[in-house]
Amino acid sequence: MARPSLKLERQKIILQAFTECIAAKGLNATTLDDIALKSQMRRSLLRHNVGNRTELINQVAEYVSTEFETIWHKQQAQHAKDDSDEWLLKTLFNSNPDEQYQALIPAFFSLLASAHRYPKVTQRLKQCFNVYVDDITQELIRRHPNSTENDCKQVSLGIVGVFFNWDSFLSLDLGEEITELNWQLVHRLILTLK
Repeated sequence: MARPSLKLERQKIILQAFTECIAAKGLNATTLDDIALKSQMRRSLLRHNVGNRTELINQVAEYVSTEFETIWHKQQAQHAKDDSDEWLLKTLFNSNPDEQYQALIPAFFSLLASAHRYPKVTQRLKQCFNVYVDDITQELIRRHPNSTENDCKQVSLGIVGVFFNWDSFLSLDLGEEITELNWQLVHRLILTLK
């Protein structure tokens, strides 16, 4: 049996390789052979370190969601002292997201498209979605103390919906006009709290 640190290191390599494969080929088209080639490991070593295909899919959903949440929390921390509502626009609607984030987007949407077949994937992606909604709700409550929690949650849900929609079409390069319209829509939603 592999040392725990070596096993964890191998699992991370496998999950990164799987993420890249599903970003390039989609979840259903990605095979264990693809992952083995990308991770430069034998197929038997994959199964030893991460289990069967369903277990691997569950683990990659955990990996991708955790990576998104980590990026989100770092971005949120960068704007922690910004009391304006512009922080949401700067954080969420960035036309040039960093490379790590860009690499995760296709994998996330591929997982999302297949989540209905994997209950643990559905559960984990819901948790990820709720992290965004809950964090933004708490920020809106803090910034708009005269608004109700329900009002802030509605606005948060609207913002996250606009963000996920915008993010899903980011690869189409729809241009700055669409980004600007999304900014205006988010401003309009936030204005309902004033």
